[in-house]
Amino acid sequence: MSKQTISRRQFVAVAGATGAALALGFDTLEALTAKVAPGRPAPGGWTPNLWLTVEPDGTVTIVSAKSEMGQGVWTAMPMIVAEELDADWSTVRVVRTPTNGKYRTGTGGSTSTRTSFTPLRQAGATARAMLVAAAAARWGVPAAQCTTEPGVVVHAASNRRATYGELAALAAQQPVPAGEVPLKDPSRFRIVGRSTPRLDIPDKVHARPMFGIDVRVPNMLVASVARCPVFGGSLRSVDDAKARAVTGVRQVVKLDAIERSLPARVAVLADDTWAAMKGRDALVVSWDPGPSGSYSTAAANAGYHGRVNDDGAAGLTASQGTVRAAGAGETLVEAIYEYPLLAHAPMEPMNCTADVRTDGIEIWAPSQSPDSIRTEVAQRFRVSPDAVTVHCTFLGGGFGRRSQTDFAIEAVELSKAAGRPVQVIWSREEDIRNGFYRVDGIQRMRAVLDAGGRIVSWEDRAVGPSLEAYAFPQRDNGEGGGRGGMGGRHFDAARPPQYDIPNYRVDMVFVPSPVPIWFWRSVANSQDGYCNEAFLDECVRAAGKDPVQYRLDMLGGNRRAQAVIRLAADKAGWGSPLPKGHGRGFAYYDYDGTLVAQVVEAQVGADGKVKVSRVVCGFDCGQLVNPDTVVAQVEGAIGWALSAALYGEITVVNGAVQQSNFTDYKVVRMNEMPKVEVHLVENHEAPTGVGEPGVPAFAPALLAAIHDATGKRIRRLPIGEQLKDRAAASE
Repeated sequence: MSKQTISRRQFVAVAGATGAALALGFDTLEALTAKVAPGRPAPGGWTPNLWLTVEPDGTVTIVSAKSEMGQGVWTAMPMIVAEELDADWSTVRVVRTPTNGKYRTGTGGSTSTRTSFTPLRQAGATARAMLVAAAAARWGVPAAQCTTEPGVVVHAASNRRATYGELAALAAQQPVPAGEVPLKDPSRFRIVGRSTPRLDIPDKVHARPMFGIDVRVPNMLVASVARCPVFGGSLRSVDDAKARAVTGVRQVVKLDAIERSLPARVAVLADDTWAAMKGRDALVVSWDPGPSGSYSTAAANAGYHGRVNDDGAAGLTASQGTVRAAGAGETLVEAIYEYPLLAHAPMEPMNCTADVRTDGIEIWAPSQSPDSIRTEVAQRFRVSPDAVTVHCTFLGGGFGRRSQTDFAIEAVELSKAAGRPVQVIWSREEDIRNGFYRVDGIQRMRAVLDAGGRIVSWEDRAVGPSLEAYAFPQRDNGEGGGRGGMGGRHFDAARPPQYDIPNYRVDMVFVPSPVPIWFWRSVANSQDGYCNEAFLDECVRAAGKDPVQYRLDMLGGNRRAQAVIRLAADKAGWGSPLPKGHGRGFAYYDYDGTLVAQVVEAQVGADGKVKVSRVVCGFDCGQLVNPDTVVAQVEGAIGWALSAALYGEITVVNGAVQQSNFTDYKVVRMNEMPKVEVHLVENHEAPTGVGEPGVPAFAPALLAAIHDATGKRIRRLPIGEQLKDRAAASE
């Protein structure tokens, strides 16, 4: 009997599938490798468009162009197609699109459903119309007399029925309908809008799917990389003698820095991960810190405060009317809010596998932007995009980090140097110390309240680095102190207020930073929601008004916004008494059309520790696709936001990140997670985003709850130990 080494994941896969660990044989590495590539429809199937295939046995294969990173898109996209196709859901399977330039594969910004909903409905409806036409032609009856049931075309008058599989070949001969075909009235939906078990869960429970970290290809080496700890630093020297002496180490490769993406590096390539890591640890490396060697976040923060009143450097973001000082009988409210750098820290560390051959480059990547990988690899390594194949695996979390391409570029660099496939595995420490970060900064808020307590003038100035300028340098038009021109849409904090305020000015003082920054779950909304809503609570208190009613009054005729605010307040029992030492806070946020209202209940102990006991969320994202997934995403977003509010902070000293793992970059533990109640608004409005909108309202609602409980106003995140001295003077 031959001996075969298996991984823990392979063992779990078999044990989970059979109930007995020794009941079945194990997959070979070749078989596991084959599972990485997206499945393709069976030969003989009918493919009316890019999005689906009806196979002869009636199986409906639906293609998803969006990366599955736990958000449920692997199920939501097929649900949309299947609804209009009128498919039998039990026959539906899903495969990943190839990365070939024909599909828009970018996944992020909570845009998957919003941008895909109508095109996918049209794809399903068009295929359904062609199946009906095929049945009508077979039976010699008008198509208008035919209807569909799940997976079947029916001619009721003659009691004839034909399955989609039986009609597939004939449907292929029908002309594609000209123009857009009629879509279902949403009141007739039977799939969309109903909670549906996710298609990826059974495979994940049985450890069958392939995440990037699971990829194995023949003749593959594993790389572990020592990276310059200082942003923009370079390699002085390396002694690799001890590394090369480690059993299993095959090669040591020096890699130059790539501007804006990757630092100077030394990679150790070995037969397995352990040998590669041991080899990396044995390297004796000397780094040159370069010009960023004196950079620190503490000094940067002081610099932000030093420039907050620099009117001459402030680039206008948006304005209306004329902002002004407080007049007689009016009240001026002002505050400065601070927010830190934050890491993404997805649970699956960054990784990628690449195979550079003479006939092309093949890449296996857990990516939010496989098209970007394909394009950048082709440009950087001077090959045709058609010579680059990207297999997008499942992602163990993305949060924006995996929309970058650095981890894929590095794998290609090393495969080219080694002349064989190479998998790069990042450690947790590398991921936190050498990644990309949510931007830090401050915002100065000012408001003038009239005698009745209503805001009549609003000013918001952000000071700090610009994500927009970093991510889109080619779009920089010199306006706004170096921010890129985006035609009114931007990725930096300081945005127009979401309430009916007659006079406002929103601007930004751009301060360059050597820290690589990137999109972080909810992007600038995480800062904008925190600053705007926390400051609004200060205005509410100064006016002596109720936080919920104040918002309702300021939203004028926006009935959807008012409805979601009332929903959250009513479900939370707003205004009901709480125990001593407990507080309740409220916040509302409009995230690109997704309306979110949150009530947070929290307690601050005598030791200053904050315990969030309950979060009630009203959530209106338009037409729901899979309500169960929506609830899960909102719950996850609240947990994410809680971690950031309590603990999240990346600090830099002498150009190097000080945090390294979850020991010092903390996330909430299970016993810290509050009871979360998500109340969904059901309507048939155009669908909007789900994955990110639950983040922005949480921090300000928590800070309002803390103020309600203690009288102390927190204006700097994370909260940390700011409440340790409960006797501190309030406000």
